[in-house]
Amino acid sequence: MKKRLQGLIAGVLIGAMLTSGVVFAESGPEIIGALYNDIKIYVDGEKIEPKDATGKTVEPFIYNGTTYLPVRAIGEAIEKDVNWDGSSHSVYIGKMPGKETYLTDICPAYEFDEWRYEECTSNNGKNFSMAGELYTRGFTVTPYNCESVISLYNLNGQYNTLSFTAGHVDGTANQNLELRIYADNELIKIIKLKHNQMPSTYNVNLSGALQLKIEAVNPEGDTWAQATYGIANAIIE
Repeated sequence: MKKRLQGLIAGVLIGAMLTSGVVFAESGPEIIGALYNDIKIYVDGEKIEPKDATGKTVEPFIYNGTTYLPVRAIGEAIEKDVNWDGSSHSVYIGKMPGKETYLTDICPAYEFDEWRYEECTSNNGKNFSMAGELYTRGFTVTPYNCESVISLYNLNGQYNTLSFTAGHVDGTANQNLELRIYADNELIKIIKLKHNQMPSTYNVNLSGALQLKIEAVNPEGDTWAQATYGIANAIIE
């Protein structure tokens, strides 16, 4: 094995730590001897080529018997966000406190009825109002006649819970709604919504499902009234 000494300084920018394999001491800078030996990384049997934010290959190394891997490269390989909190000197892999994972931002619907389903995200600037309160994250559905509105989401088995606020959208027809939620085509929850009730918050156990299906059904049968309901602040974790 080929050994080379590399001076690694701890008090550098976090971007360097996340992308270049820098080691941090408990306090202050420290020079260490790092051993490089063409270390390979496999995730679920598949070899990955760790790279930094600029696309440059980052090489793992060994120090004092411990193998050090670049945090950002590993986080991206397992499809987890990597964030740095400078105030607490903390690295977060996956969920970061105060940073919500909205369904329409992380996993937008890949199949839906474009006439009766509309998403509101941080990018498109759309919104809706329920009981006088404005919502900017989520989606609306408008079933009519005997037809339902179905939307499909690819969760890729990464999430276990879904929480959201649902209710009647202001200024639309006075019609009730039945919301059916499926995980991998198994019906797991039915929510009955009334047009004259206040919006409520609901929680659903997804148990690592690959696919989420949300079906909005008109429970009153043959009617052309076009009531709209909102599913707001839908968060997956």
